[in-house]
Amino acid sequence: MGEERRVHDYQIIDSGDKRILIFGGNRYETVYSRKLIELIIERKGLARTPEYFVHKEKREYLLLPLFNYLNSHGYKGLRVLEVGCSGGQFTELLNKQDCFGQIYSYDIDKLLVEVTKTKVDELGLNKVKQVDCFSSRETTSLPYENNFFDVIIVSSVLEHLPFENRYIYVDEYYRKLKTGGLIAFLDTPNRNYPLESHSVGLPFISKFSAQTAFIYAKLFGKLKGVDFPEFVRAGTGWRNASYYDCLPKTLFFVVKDVSEEMDYGYAFFKKMRRTMRSKIFILPFLSLIRFIALRLDFPVSFFLPYLNVVFKKTHDYEK
Repeated sequence: MGEERRVHDYQIIDSGDKRILIFGGNRYETVYSRKLIELIIERKGLARTPEYFVHKEKREYLLLPLFNYLNSHGYKGLRVLEVGCSGGQFTELLNKQDCFGQIYSYDIDKLLVEVTKTKVDELGLNKVKQVDCFSSRETTSLPYENNFFDVIIVSSVLEHLPFENRYIYVDEYYRKLKTGGLIAFLDTPNRNYPLESHSVGLPFISKFSAQTAFIYAKLFGKLKGVDFPEFVRAGTGWRNASYYDCLPKTLFFVVKDVSEEMDYGYAFFKKMRRTMRSKIFILPFLSLIRFIALRLDFPVSFFLPYLNVVFKKTHDYEK
């Protein structure tokens, strides 16, 4: 029999090389250690912990076009920066790829950084060179050399950066990226998509001023117990992010959108079609939008609820 331990309102059972988390009459199996499980519970709460057991498998589709492109073109030993590593779900995936040789990761959340560091030690993620915890202010001046990284991955981060000076953070990513390097902004809620589905869930709210958006959300009962200072504090995601936010603003760099070379727009267009309920009417409309976007040389992501775009830094005038 496996070792059993009851803690408060859940149990963790050691069963060979796996652990079983039991609560609410359900059992959740994972290869993660007891220490990792308890760290995740401490940070994310018991109810959300099971999703972190399968998070990397469910989210791997976000990275597959990038992985396929780099591996098929024979890239090896690339140095990659993971912005906002969270609990190391993507860190695990990056470590498995032949194209990467060194992985640097950071987050501003101390507990999640501890989760990632524990994974590095326990899962043998040997390509990981650094996992850091920085303050938000520190991420505007990252302690890496300029032109240091071949690839930078920014997933589910941009929408949470302070709205008024978001460009400072983004420009810093580009400063650390090598000329010829790639930066991927993934799973970023699109501010210009009509329905805000990431946070408040109301049409067009991300286009309003803060005061108007607050009143709008309150009238529709979306902000119970939330006051205005909390609604507009740095890090709240209701404003989302635009394609324009993904581009450098104060640096003399030339960048090229290479998302379609990796089939990012097409891949997520297909994913969106599969999730549509009323396919009879929606599919022709979406197909027309994609056709127009490609003919007019618009990014397909302009018309999708989430931005998944990759840019190449092609020229640096500041050398």
